[in-house]
Amino acid sequence: MDYLLAGSGRAEAAMNLRGLSAATRARIAFARLSEAEVPANRLVAIYVAVAALIEDDFGSHRTREFQIVQAAKVAHRLASGTHRRWLMWNPRGADVPVEIHAYPRSAGLVRRNIGEAMGKVVDPLVAEAVPEIIQLKVAKSGPHPSHRGRQK
Repeated sequence: MDYLLAGSGRAEAAMNLRGLSAATRARIAFARLSEAEVPANRLVAIYVAVAALIEDDFGSHRTREFQIVQAAKVAHRLASGTHRRWLMWNPRGADVPVEIHAYPRSAGLVRRNIGEAMGKVVDPLVAEAVPEIIQLKVAKSGPHPSHRGRQK
């Protein structure tokens, strides 16, 4: 995951992403995460947590696409916005503070690309970690409500 963040290139402002391909926007999303100093282990934890939540909920969608998109949604929110502040000259008195906050549109293909990239790195860990995570969760909080009266 460190390699994925380090090799993502330069981060672009959210206002400059329109018209770029989904793969490029996904790469820029990882660059923004790197620039925001989001640790790689946090992204790993997000992916594993989403996998565990889906596995533990009997009523949840079980497709791979659902899992990668849900993990990508969380990761994309960690460093998605561009925020600019400056003072605008005011001829009648004190300068006026101006702010702009722009957020990139989290399109479906971009989310899939982000999730696939995360999955390539984390999937080997998921098979081992998820059963243990579910076991710890059940010991602490009891079974998921979807387990009542049902067998897996």
